[in-house]
Amino acid sequence: MRSGGHRRGGAVAACCAAVGLALLLAACGPASGSSSGAAPGASGGGNTVTYAMQPGNHANYPFPFFTGANLSYDTVANVDFFQYLMYRPLYWFGTGVNPYLNTKLSLAEPPVYRGHRVTIRLKQNYKWSNGEPVDARDVVFWMNMMNAAAQNYAFYSPKGLPADVTNVRAASKYVVTMDITTPTFSQSWFTNNELSQITPMPMAWDVSSRTGAPGSGGCAKARFSSIETSPQPPYAPISASAKACVAVYDYLAAQALKGGASAVASSPLWSIVDGPWKLQSIDSQGKVVMTFNKQYAGAVTPGHITTFTELPYTSEQAEYNVLQDPTAGQTIDVGYLPTVDAPAPAAGALVGANPSTLANYQLSAQYIWQLSYMPYNFKNTTGQGAIFDQLYFRQAFQYLVDQEGVINGPLHGYGKPTVGPIALYPPTTYLSQQVKSSGDPWSLNIKAAENKLSQHGWKVRPNGLDTCVHAGTGAGECGAHIPAGTPLKFTMMYASGIDWMQSGARELASNASLAGIKLTPVQETFDAVVGNVFGAPGYPKCMCKWQLALWGSWTYAPDYLPTGDTLFQGGALNNAGNYNDPTDNQMIDATLQATTPGEFDKAMHTWDSYVTSQLPVVYEPDQATLIEAVKGLEIGPQNSADTITPEDWHYLK
Repeated sequence: MRSGGHRRGGAVAACCAAVGLALLLAACGPASGSSSGAAPGASGGGNTVTYAMQPGNHANYPFPFFTGANLSYDTVANVDFFQYLMYRPLYWFGTGVNPYLNTKLSLAEPPVYRGHRVTIRLKQNYKWSNGEPVDARDVVFWMNMMNAAAQNYAFYSPKGLPADVTNVRAASKYVVTMDITTPTFSQSWFTNNELSQITPMPMAWDVSSRTGAPGSGGCAKARFSSIETSPQPPYAPISASAKACVAVYDYLAAQALKGGASAVASSPLWSIVDGPWKLQSIDSQGKVVMTFNKQYAGAVTPGHITTFTELPYTSEQAEYNVLQDPTAGQTIDVGYLPTVDAPAPAAGALVGANPSTLANYQLSAQYIWQLSYMPYNFKNTTGQGAIFDQLYFRQAFQYLVDQEGVINGPLHGYGKPTVGPIALYPPTTYLSQQVKSSGDPWSLNIKAAENKLSQHGWKVRPNGLDTCVHAGTGAGECGAHIPAGTPLKFTMMYASGIDWMQSGARELASNASLAGIKLTPVQETFDAVVGNVFGAPGYPKCMCKWQLALWGSWTYAPDYLPTGDTLFQGGALNNAGNYNDPTDNQMIDATLQATTPGEFDKAMHTWDSYVTSQLPVVYEPDQATLIEAVKGLEIGPQNSADTITPEDWHYLK
């Protein structure tokens, strides 16, 4: 999922919002915190918390079926901080620092595999707020919709759901079985990247009109195998059951937008929840007010808060100003400290001292399970795609990214370098030991960048403009489809509102100029950046003119295994730059097809080492989120998968 700025939510994560297009660009991850600040706790206590969203992140879409029609809705702000609070996913991920399956917070017991059949047993205590149980029908409903409307799903993959399963059925009231069609498959991948996507949906949503009775849409009761669509785009529904499910999808997707944000809170559809929170109000700016759902059957902390308010901000500085000096009618109980304003931590410490102006807050640092990167547009139609195709150029360009400089500069020590497709932190078994031990092989080296270019047919003009002087595909030549005289001249969009990102973009442009590359940073809103890259109403449909785009991070959710099939496989919807490497594709397939844990680890490590060396994207620093919680409010360590559980937040007596 895309995250914005510095948080989750698919893109450069903004706390986390990315866009989620899966973009869920990333935001709040594992964390541990140490208190700092001067005065004793001055929290007002009570049962209400106001929560500051990071720039560009706000909720605006309630329907928990990740829509591919407008990927800008698939952000951390919408999914993790909005939908998941009201509608619980089948499986919850994140156990402290590790992005692993959390059995306690899941709606079902861990899946059981026997041969090609997976059995899912739902816990029997969960209910919808209209009194109906959360049962097997609700899971089948989601799967049937996925089968009929896969082309509208943001995480659709020809090799994933729904093509890799058949005979999905409610074996009993609380048991679902699925038969997996793939000849060989990784159970870890199927649990973490396939079943992880499912959000049970209530029978009240199985309608195709406002007056329809629950279940009248006919999608939930259809046989999965009877849902037939055309084999080629646009995958039009053919069978009656497919047409019924598409009609239900179209109705729900329309209702999610009908009447604007304010209508969402009053909608009888979205008021039916199984999660701990119900929507009270939402405005056009993204301010969200939720109240606790007293019928929620999951685990909660005694004495927890009962009202949760999300406040949107246009910039980090605007939020920081309120944090330091609350104004009438606007206070923040849980916010964030911009890294550019944070005192650096001492060696070995997770956080430094709080600024003296935030004496009433306690500070903690969080690192999300995410990838911080900037994609190249390999399908760019303005001439740069052929340049991006050259590995030597990507190597030269990565030499210009001063990750340590950004970490020690505008991030004030709150960051870690990104060296490959799998984050170094939080620590997981997925990371190749070779990558882990090699450090950053592409640390800032202007001379090495110049040498790479001059050795491959470019006339390097430091502080000028490099041009191709030896066209061709042989040794010492520029590469295929790069004519003589081609300049190294690019435009880089980057998301506004995040101070460290702006500093990093300007520094990269300066470093590039030293090697004769003209890189023009263009500041846009987060929505504009991801709209141009992934497509959204009001932006070019071809998504082909942008060249480089920096928005933040990608949070690994709801695909929690970083196997590459979401971001780096040819044809994947969230493969923003259309990177396509046959070797990469084969290695990704090997991870999905591994039948034992040992085979899976070996395949993951092989793929990680290879893609790390191929630089399919520009690796950017993985930034921490610095959370400020008012003293007296206990929020605990935040989930590394960037989900939040305010039903556990409480004021100390």
